[in-house]
Amino acid sequence: MPPPVSPNPIKIVAAAFPEPSSRYAPIFVGKGGYGAILDATGGGTERHFYVPAMAGKALTVEDLEYLKVKGCFTLPEESEQLLEAYFRYFHPEFPVIDGVAFLQDYAVGGYEGINLLLLWSMFSIGASYVPALPRRARKESYIDRAKLLFDIGQETDKIVLVQSALLLSFWFADTEDVKQSWYWTSIAFSIAQTLGLHHSVRSTYSKISFRQQSLWRNIWRCCMIRDVWLAFGMGRPLRIEAADCDFPLSGDADCQFTELVLNGEKLYSLEEIAEFESAWQNFLATSDVLRGIMTSKTLSPTQAKPLRDCIVVQDICSPTFLLTHVERHLKLHQYAAIMALARACGLKEDLQIAADSTTAIIQAFLLDETILYVAPITIPLVIPAMVTYLAIMKSQGPKARNTGKANLSIYSRFFTAIKDNYPAASILERILAAAQEAVADQGSVREEEEAQLGFMDPLLTAWDPHWLGYESSSRLPTVDDLGISEMQHS
Repeated sequence: MPPPVSPNPIKIVAAAFPEPSSRYAPIFVGKGGYGAILDATGGGTERHFYVPAMAGKALTVEDLEYLKVKGCFTLPEESEQLLEAYFRYFHPEFPVIDGVAFLQDYAVGGYEGINLLLLWSMFSIGASYVPALPRRARKESYIDRAKLLFDIGQETDKIVLVQSALLLSFWFADTEDVKQSWYWTSIAFSIAQTLGLHHSVRSTYSKISFRQQSLWRNIWRCCMIRDVWLAFGMGRPLRIEAADCDFPLSGDADCQFTELVLNGEKLYSLEEIAEFESAWQNFLATSDVLRGIMTSKTLSPTQAKPLRDCIVVQDICSPTFLLTHVERHLKLHQYAAIMALARACGLKEDLQIAADSTTAIIQAFLLDETILYVAPITIPLVIPAMVTYLAIMKSQGPKARNTGKANLSIYSRFFTAIKDNYPAASILERILAAAQEAVADQGSVREEEEAQLGFMDPLLTAWDPHWLGYESSSRLPTVDDLGISEMQHS
């Protein structure tokens, strides 16, 4: 008897499209649901496919005219500045785009052929790092154009949709706007999962290049990073289950920092590239630790030690301007994770050290004018340190309260310096002032009581981790506790 013929799974998957065209699209088939049909036919274990998909629908004349009137097809004069700023300051910390392929396409054809949705999303980020521009107004304009292109529903490249949604999630301006970070990241996570970015590509039918696979892994890591830091900053549940991913968050970094050339000039030196790769690995490891903290119901000091050991805080030997930029933002993430771990375990000394280290970075931003290039994610990262100082002002003696007040004044100056760039800073500036006033009023009452009694009750001098009314030490202080809500970004 002749050997049995193995079924071609591509034919089965492609049957989902009644009118296939010359356009090919990636398809992921999970283990259950439709995937069970493949299993029943003996179609193998492949789950990623490239199949002929339906042709995209053309925009109506009315839609085209509307997009034109809104400026979606007119690029700003400062486009090149925005592009360079994006890759110099943002890409090393969040490599969600294949920078080499993007810049190679740009070198060949300029902006012709570059996806407009992705471009406007990148411009909205790049504008944060061009001090000569009216940055807030420019970002709002670029965001509006990206949203229009996203919402009109004509984009068929799902990878672009994921990348753009992640980039749009860094914008905040209006507390009444439902399309905030939580909205955009939810879209990004959902599309990424439908593409199977959380699974390794093992298919012989996929036609997915190694470079594409590397990009997909990096995009998924960016999703995981946004998930954990957004949930941490806003006091909300994680939405991605790490166990669903079949490759580690850290490990092979899939970094794409080499060979990035803009207008014939390399964007990074060899030393910077090596440090960027190390920083990216450390960022992934720190994010993994934070996820572990947030998913643990209880953490003892003994259980915390291996997590703390994974956070490697180190200085760069020969810092350039770019390396200093990346190093400071990495350390802000690391100190925020250390404070989360210390608060969960009641490690007061570690909490204080990490808070003071965070303050030292904020002071450095103010002193050397790198404040002009602060990243949008900085704002929620300083909240744990602020919470620590507010707790000190509320619970400890006059000297400690004065120290806490002095440290908080540094954050007030910081928010004042960046609020023209990031609207969220204005909100947090007001929240901090109100919180300080409330704590100061309590301190005044306490001082009067102490003067009358003539002594300080030792219980009042102890640091109180429940100063905001937390019911358990594993619950982390969040922006929602301070009444800030959607303030993860700006």
